[in-house]
Amino acid sequence: MDQNNQSLPKKITKIVLNVLFYVAIVILLVFSIANMKVKRDDNIANIFGTGILSVQSNSMYGELDDSFKKGDMLFVKMLDEESKKDLEVGDIVTYFDLTIYAFNTHRIVEINEEEGYLITQADYNYVSENNNTEPDQPVNIEDVLAVYSGHKISGFGTKLDYLQTSAGFALFIILPVIMLLIVEGVILTRTIMTANKEKLALEYEQNKENAIKDLEAEKERMRKEILEELKKEKNKEA
Repeated sequence: MDQNNQSLPKKITKIVLNVLFYVAIVILLVFSIANMKVKRDDNIANIFGTGILSVQSNSMYGELDDSFKKGDMLFVKMLDEESKKDLEVGDIVTYFDLTIYAFNTHRIVEINEEEGYLITQADYNYVSENNNTEPDQPVNIEDVLAVYSGHKISGFGTKLDYLQTSAGFALFIILPVIMLLIVEGVILTRTIMTANKEKLALEYEQNKENAIKDLEAEKERMRKEILEELKKEKNKEA
């Protein structure tokens, strides 16, 4: 009873570790696949329609609920043709800006549906450190890639940038996967060895029990033979 109670926490711990292992593997693989899908500079890595972006400047710095700053990691919702029709003034959208040849994530200040373009503008002028900003160049609505979901992880953008380098990808994606596989391999080997040890112990006990039974049966047979011989000798003397 005590052994069962003691082994239960070990079993639970083992199950939890296995679950964490496979969750980590899935997360790393999904992240890797999302990045491998990005073949061009103007594509956003996304998982099931949710894109991940690293903020490169303080152009949207401020005290608003949807403000963010350099170094943050943003979650954006990828847009299709239908969802682009629902964009409104005040939304923060992402598009590939050919003037800087990089992603630009700014707030919509004007939408011209007839001409099919919109105008964005930064919230903050990080050069003069004030709110005096100029509107960006008009952008075709069809060129808008995503809209900011309002969710972010502060300070994680710089880490995302490093992950997207060859060294960062190898260090934080490939290496952990290899290490996790090694750990899982060691655990699997130990499990197999333990199972084999228990199997051998069970076979030993079974063979021991069978040997005892065979010995008892042989002793009983010999006892009966001796009794029969004694009985025959007694009948002869009579």
